[in-house]
Amino acid sequence: MNTPLITIGITCHSEGDWLRECWESVLVQTDDRWEAVLVMDGTSHERTREVFSQLQHPKLRKCAMPSNMGPYPTRNKAFEMTNTPYHFYLDGDDQLPADAVSKILKTFEESPEAGFAYGDIQYFGAVDSVRQCPAEYSANDFVEGWHPPGSCAYRKSLWEMLGGFTDKLARGSADYDFHIGALEAGIRGRHCGGVYYRCRKGHTSVSKSHGPNRHEKHEIMVRRHPVFFSDPRRRRRFLALGYKRAAYANHVAGHLRKASQLSRLALKHGLVNDPKLWVMAVRRTQRSEVGDQRSEARCEN
Repeated sequence: MNTPLITIGITCHSEGDWLRECWESVLVQTDDRWEAVLVMDGTSHERTREVFSQLQHPKLRKCAMPSNMGPYPTRNKAFEMTNTPYHFYLDGDDQLPADAVSKILKTFEESPEAGFAYGDIQYFGAVDSVRQCPAEYSANDFVEGWHPPGSCAYRKSLWEMLGGFTDKLARGSADYDFHIGALEAGIRGRHCGGVYYRCRKGHTSVSKSHGPNRHEKHEIMVRRHPVFFSDPRRRRRFLALGYKRAAYANHVAGHLRKASQLSRLALKHGLVNDPKLWVMAVRRTQRSEVGDQRSEARCEN
């Protein structure tokens, strides 16, 4: 066996037999310069716990979190267990193409200045398509919500320099925040030139959407990255988009009063040309008014 250069950090919570399929995709890598760590977030999902206990391999180390911490503290633990120069994080319901490790290590070898490596993503399961990721991301891309995928391969030194994924975003957007921190520090990534990751669509037991509180995540990122958001227009636009997306999500969920409040904030931050925001901001539907009255009655009681 060649000396490992990259650690594949698998994290799991409620994937069941998909976790075994994920592990099998690691075993068929054409480049064997890898080792793996498997970290299970605190879960009562019995089948996931069974598969976790069954997986054994000389190149695999395992750890079970004592309680449910969220995906990013679990990924931080996988990074902490990494003894190689590079770390490739892999969700337990996803898979790697057979040449993923080969492509990633070649990219790092050819681009010693790169802090992370990524590529295109193949969706499977409920969706069959390929997401092509650009070779470069601009500061404006980050503001608009376009950033490298979280499931990149990273230099462990970059993770150490940035302090890992922040606990303030333990359950969503910590990878977005991490990449803003890398850009803020002048660290760029490199595209590996093809598909490097297979992402499952249709795992309904795990929500990958954090829309209703999206604005709170944007506010946290603005506070955490004063250099990147020192441009008032950039900060204003980023906050506006957070309020807008959260307003839309709350409206769909039937939280009309919250949607109205967030719409007003989005308009205040410059999105005055969005007609839907105006409608949500000024319309107080009967459903919303009844909900408010019931809420006030409960508080009085």
